[in-house]
Amino acid sequence: MVIRRMQASFGALENRSLELQPGLNLLDGDNESGKSTWRAFITAMFYGIETRERAKGGQLPDKLKYLPWSGRPMAGTMELWANGKTLTLERSSKTAPMGDFRIWDSDSGETLPGITGKSCGSILLGAEAGLYTRSGMIVQKQIPVSADPNLEKRLSALVTGGMEDYAYAELDEKLKKLESALSYSPSGALPKARAALEQTRQKIEQISESRHRLVQLEAKLKALRAQQEAQRRILAGLNTLEQQKKQDRLQAARTALDAAIADRIGWERVCTELPDEARLLALQGELQQLQARLQDALAPRDEAPTASEPDPVFGTMDAQAAHDKAAADALLIQQAVEAQPPAGRFAGFLIPLLGGLLPGLFGILRHSLVSAGIGAALVLAGLVWGILLGLRRKGSIAEYQRLRQTARALLEQYDAKSAKDVLKRGISYIRRLEEREFEAEQGLRREELEGLTQRSAFLYGQLDSLMPGCGSPERAAVLFQEAAQSRQALEQARLLEEQRRRQLEELRLAIGPIGPVDPEAERFAAYDRDAVVAGLEELEPKLEALCAQIEQLRGAITQMGDLYTLHAEQAALEVQIQKMNRRLDALAMARKALGEADAALRSRFAPLLCRRSGELFQRLTGGKYDQVQLDRELRVTVHPVDCPDFVNLSYLSGGAADQLYLALRLAICELLLPQAPIVLDDALVYFDDHRAALALETLLELSKTRQILLFSCQSRERTLLRKLAEAQAGGINEYEL
Repeated sequence: MVIRRMQASFGALENRSLELQPGLNLLDGDNESGKSTWRAFITAMFYGIETRERAKGGQLPDKLKYLPWSGRPMAGTMELWANGKTLTLERSSKTAPMGDFRIWDSDSGETLPGITGKSCGSILLGAEAGLYTRSGMIVQKQIPVSADPNLEKRLSALVTGGMEDYAYAELDEKLKKLESALSYSPSGALPKARAALEQTRQKIEQISESRHRLVQLEAKLKALRAQQEAQRRILAGLNTLEQQKKQDRLQAARTALDAAIADRIGWERVCTELPDEARLLALQGELQQLQARLQDALAPRDEAPTASEPDPVFGTMDAQAAHDKAAADALLIQQAVEAQPPAGRFAGFLIPLLGGLLPGLFGILRHSLVSAGIGAALVLAGLVWGILLGLRRKGSIAEYQRLRQTARALLEQYDAKSAKDVLKRGISYIRRLEEREFEAEQGLRREELEGLTQRSAFLYGQLDSLMPGCGSPERAAVLFQEAAQSRQALEQARLLEEQRRRQLEELRLAIGPIGPVDPEAERFAAYDRDAVVAGLEELEPKLEALCAQIEQLRGAITQMGDLYTLHAEQAALEVQIQKMNRRLDALAMARKALGEADAALRSRFAPLLCRRSGELFQRLTGGKYDQVQLDRELRVTVHPVDCPDFVNLSYLSGGAADQLYLALRLAICELLLPQAPIVLDDALVYFDDHRAALALETLLELSKTRQILLFSCQSRERTLLRKLAEAQAGGINEYEL
């Protein structure tokens, strides 16, 4: 098969076209000129693009990585020669990236039936995508060869008549998965079944232990309840004894109430015979007032003669006016007397002072406030006069004469010889006024006494009609006191009755209903009530905790499941485990037989691949290595011509390792993909010039039977190929990207 022409809108390729020829095609260009993009485009045209791939480790999937930079959808066409026909492939992205596929005969335009976007590469190239990218696509970064089920199938087909339905690794992996599904711990079916069996056994054991524990707890609960019942019987007996005491207390309270009621009734009878309390209290209050007034009226007083004629000096003045006049006149007389030389003035100062002391003493002795007041006023006047005399030591002659004349006139009027006589005259007038007032008062007292006596007799008569025997004050006082005491006793009796009644009700409420009395309760009298109650209180939390524990245990047993069902599950799991163990044994035997068959097959196809790989590797290295060996996983060892033993790939340089993998891939392509184009992308980067020339010479020889596309970013390949073409008198197809 030969790719003739490609046109792509793919990544950086914007409607780019590429013309190719049979044989070796050299496509060189600088970095980012589109070499790797053309290689990816070829893969996408044959196999499409995986749309389920997601970004990993910062690497974009192809569906995003190769989106056209212009923003247009991916699209492309490829024209190729295959099986004697010119075919055209077309892919677009209407439904999915490169997901819309069409293939037709370029000459007739007829669509080829049976080829789809998914099967295109397998049919045209003869290989699945994984096989082709591991053999026909030789990329510098991916040049090592790794194991692949499709590759193994194709290699097996070399020695099994073309049958590609056998791949040891794939079948062994399936058997291994089945074995792992059974035995892998902890997710395998067998570990799960064993764990389920162990869990079922544990449940059965737990149920048995829990049931045994439940029996023990129920027996303990029964014993505690029997103990509680015994304590309750003792407490009931003690309560019966207590009820008897309560009955005695109630009876005592009833007796006390009956006594209080009888006492109250007796005092009510006594008080019923007493007069109305309000009227009796009114009479008592009025008599007490009369007694007080009689005692005041009967109090002894001094008698004095009466006088009713007007006085020649004072006329009908009252005591205060007479006192003021006498004091003023005596003061004027004293001033006149004091108006003398200094020696005589001091004596004049003492006269009014002494004159005021006499009436004051008189008033004190006679208990007369008026006389005492007059005396105090005269003394004050004398003091004032003395102060004035001290301030006014000098006076005029005219003032002195006027004072003397006024004094003489006053003395003549009072028929007196001095200011003291004037004061005495005033005191005498005031005394006469007091005597007249006393006589008038005595007359009033007699009238009042007569009225009070009559009223008292009247009241005692009324009191005697109400309470016989109360005719005298002494007897009335006794009867009043007895009546008050009787009423007070009645009130106290009522209060006591109410108190006894309230005490009885409170006692009834406190005691509550009294049940029947056990006649045999005396046998519990020796027990301590507090100890019994304390014992019951201690039993309550124990019983509650034990009941809760029993209920929890019953619930746990219920949650564990039915014992018979668990035994059935145990038996079923044991049978299932036996079956899985037999299946594991069968899988182990199958894997062993498969390994033996694989070894036989590999002994047949491995030499073909190793021989051709060794030949190519010998050419690529200039004869330094002559043999190649592969194991089941395509791990490689080589034989240097100057060494008796095979050496591991790790002993080779990077360039030699790339040359070995190139030889291996070219050998695989010869054996498995004889018609598919070989694509090399910078596969000779680490080759030196000599070995690069050997590799290009080998590729030129291989290109005689198949198309080879060599992408390179160096000019070395172009130069070497031109020299080789000249030496062989041939040509090469060069394209600059």
